[in-house]
Amino acid sequence: MKRFFWAVGTTAALTVACCGGCDKGKSGENPNNGDASQASSGGAIDAGVAALDVGEWTRAYDAFSEAIAADPNAVDAYFGRAAASLAIAEERYRLAEAAATNGDVKTGTAEAEKANENFAKAIADCDKTLELDAKYADAYFIRGVAAQYQGDWNAGIEAFTKCVELAPEHAEAYHRRGEIYDHTGDTEHATVDLKKAAELGYRDADGESESASQEDADVSQTVEERE
Repeated sequence: MKRFFWAVGTTAALTVACCGGCDKGKSGENPNNGDASQASSGGAIDAGVAALDVGEWTRAYDAFSEAIAADPNAVDAYFGRAAASLAIAEERYRLAEAAATNGDVKTGTAEAEKANENFAKAIADCDKTLELDAKYADAYFIRGVAAQYQGDWNAGIEAFTKCVELAPEHAEAYHRRGEIYDHTGDTEHATVDLKKAAELGYRDADGESESASQEDADVSQTVEERE
């Protein structure tokens, strides 16, 4: 597993993408229309969102899986499960890094393998999300983050490029793509992207990237546009 050098904190923002009524259609109306399977799916999605909100990633994953079993076309359930898988992968990755730092190669390797398994699950669910809704920008964002963790720079650039094409105000996608460009030596494109991210309000905990509250607001806006 290749080293990931960006600050972690993506999942908290992504959970917001499922809040505010994931079981609503783009028109803002509930699409269940009395259908029992869709109603069941909606309830499971709500449970998944609640679990994401409190950081219970495995419970969220199971709830979204239940929603998908009830309705195989529940696009928000696939996205929610991708967000849960990404969160689990992030945790495993941090455990792998901690073990490696302490010289525990065996544990580090095992946790890295588990992290990669969950990154793969996240990407697979993003692919399904995009199969059902090709304009689901945050699905591309998750794919980009997973690619960053795994050192797949080309895939990361491609995913973040699709994300900003669909959501031009997605500041963190510009920022992350800029970091990839910088890491790979493309300073010209890196400068453009990092400047764009800053113009859109990206600020980190040290005042250099977007705050958590603003990041959540950006993702919430994307969801509102889908409803």
